[in-house]
Amino acid sequence: MGRKIRDRDGVPIGVVDDVEIEIRDDGPPHVSALLSGRALLYRMLGGGPHVDELDRSPIDRVRDIDVTVDLEESQEDLELAWPERWCRDHIISDSVG
Repeated sequence: MGRKIRDRDGVPIGVVDDVEIEIRDDGPPHVSALLSGRALLYRMLGGGPHVDELDRSPIDRVRDIDVTVDLEESQEDLELAWPERWCRDHIISDSVG
């Protein structure tokens, strides 16, 4: 995986760590969501995250998949972007003027 995820304004908000695949009785399997989260931390420490610990972006909210994955929503509307918002609000804003 490892594709960079961007919001509708092109702001980087994460990377794709895994995909969720739905198995249907009436057709072939298909990707139902992109999963991202703290996979790098788990790779460094060993083990892996439980699926409940990953952020889920439903495939119907994906605008384009190419070198990057572009979503239909703004980062302000996505749970996926909470680390970036927290850093902006608690670290960067405190250090600027």
